[in-house]
Amino acid sequence: RILKLGPDTRTAVVEPGVTNLAVTKAAAPHGLHYAPDPSSQQVCTIGGNVAFNSGGAHCLKYGMTANHVLGLKVVLANGEVCELGGDSLEQVGPDLTGFFCGSEGLFGIALEITLRLLPRAACFHTVLVGYRTLDMAGDTVSATVESGLLAGAMEIMDRLAMDAAEAAVHAEFPPGSESCLIVELEGTTEQVAAEQPALMKIIEQSQPIEIRVARDADDRMRIWKGRKSAFSAVGRLSPDFIVQDGVVPRRRLGEALRKISNLASDHGLRVANVFHAGDGNLHPLILYRGDVPGELERAEVLAGEILLMCVAMGGSLTGEHGIGLEKKAYLGSMFS
Repeated sequence: RILKLGPDTRTAVVEPGVTNLAVTKAAAPHGLHYAPDPSSQQVCTIGGNVAFNSGGAHCLKYGMTANHVLGLKVVLANGEVCELGGDSLEQVGPDLTGFFCGSEGLFGIALEITLRLLPRAACFHTVLVGYRTLDMAGDTVSATVESGLLAGAMEIMDRLAMDAAEAAVHAEFPPGSESCLIVELEGTTEQVAAEQPALMKIIEQSQPIEIRVARDADDRMRIWKGRKSAFSAVGRLSPDFIVQDGVVPRRRLGEALRKISNLASDHGLRVANVFHAGDGNLHPLILYRGDVPGELERAEVLAGEILLMCVAMGGSLTGEHGIGLEKKAYLGSMFS
């Protein structure tokens, strides 16, 4: 349940089973929203978001879950119930709420979560760009970040992911392109008007096949529906797939995508790429058939090689999906 919604204080107190999108829906009549927006926001819970410090498409500008949790009531391993943080951005003492976010249930279980709500942006400028190659899209992200523009979101999908999403929701992705980039500016009308020419200049110089600017709110939502349905829609391409989650420095995105393609070819498997390009958080979906002997094992080896590549590039084993049992064996590659 949403226990309390404070439009004046811009806070919400929720129980862990409340879904991410339910918070924004409850806040919307007051001109507010909950900023972290994982692709699974229709079904993922705030308790799960806290456990994994989830991000989402707009985490480049607004940060991860830890940046939006003000306070927690938690039960610790010894049964003690305690309060961390409070309902203010101005906390005293160590940041225990930030410490708890991403701890995957190891420190305790959240009972109540006090969330920070933000005013909804007054204006959006959403652009869908098609490219001949996947690394061209990655290089455009690097150029945008290097220019100093802080986009609300930057997302990349490859042809496999686009085909799956197109079949599911008819998002009208650019035909004939091997990848697409979604860039969204948001803020006040004046801010977006000032940033828009700089963004469009970078995109026009990046040799795109097609540039499509969202015509209106419905068109914008169609583009985002295509992106956010990609994970589940990939089920149309393969009965089984592994969702991987690693991070590389943004300046090396294009290089990382080329390496993932080469690794997939080496193992004779297909990989659909869809990810939060703004913070270098890769989500390669490794397609395999569980009914073919040895194919799952090959997919798991490929998943591990992608993680090791991320670490070798100066990145991380995990962006927002946690460590769990799957990545435990690779922790030694990143930590002593």
